[in-house]
Amino acid sequence: MKLYPSVQLLEIFKPYLHDEKRMIGVLQKIVEMNFYRNVELPAFPTKEHRETVRRILRDNDLTAATYTTPYLDERQMSLCDLNDRRRAETLRFLKMQADFAAECGYTTFGVPSGPYPGDEFHDEAMAVQADTLARIAKYTALLGMNCSIEPLDRHASKKMLIGPMDEVVRWFKPLRKAHPNLFLHWDSAHEQLGGLGIFNTLDMAAPYLSQIHLCDCIDDPAHPCFGDLHMEPAQAPDWTTEGFLTVETGAEIIRRAAEFDAPEGVRRFWISVETLGHKGDNLWHKERAAREFLTRCWEESGVEMSR
Repeated sequence: MKLYPSVQLLEIFKPYLHDEKRMIGVLQKIVEMNFYRNVELPAFPTKEHRETVRRILRDNDLTAATYTTPYLDERQMSLCDLNDRRRAETLRFLKMQADFAAECGYTTFGVPSGPYPGDEFHDEAMAVQADTLARIAKYTALLGMNCSIEPLDRHASKKMLIGPMDEVVRWFKPLRKAHPNLFLHWDSAHEQLGGLGIFNTLDMAAPYLSQIHLCDCIDDPAHPCFGDLHMEPAQAPDWTTEGFLTVETGAEIIRRAAEFDAPEGVRRFWISVETLGHKGDNLWHKERAAREFLTRCWEESGVEMSR
């Protein structure tokens, strides 16, 4: 399968989340690099800016994805909310975000798992989240977009409903059968924290994947930086890390992904490095570190980077 490089601008340039003009400036600079074939961007509430983003993507033959996680977090919304009124509000909000994404010309609309409500409400929450996800997938299909959901960790750091990948795959399989535009998003940090083995879960999820995040983390609960913090990747010259995501591990993820069958309905299967920018950071340094780590892993893998 062909694999394409992507950049997670929504995370790296997180301080610009609500500064639409500044984020468009970032996109324009990324385009000038002529390196990435997919970009991961925020929503753009202003119609003029959506038209600009759409033009940039079209003129430069880029695919794009967006994630609703920060917007749902700000509003304390959840796909698995057991309160019918709040869940209906969440669905209305997601449909509005999907409209924005479609107008921008995005190909993928990403949604997160809701929080784990405890063992007592596990089954009900899984059913509710399946219903919400099915409704979103149906709506995004009408807009010409794929929809993806990212399994997180349930017990270690993020404590989200989905979840252990073996359970996720059983839950997801009938959803995917009913909604062919629905995919899983695999993230190395969540899988490391989940404890089932990153390569095991990569193989489990393979039939349903459309994208991958290489994300480092420290999985020792006694470490002060434990958890899914979207830490910076290993960097030259020694490429060492306190986390688990070495160049060799990243390269093996790329090698295995290249052996998967190409998913139907996905124009580009992309891989990016996820790292979080904070106010006061040198955000372009973070982009460069992510790009150089991605490049180094790709070189080590021996897999051709598709352009």
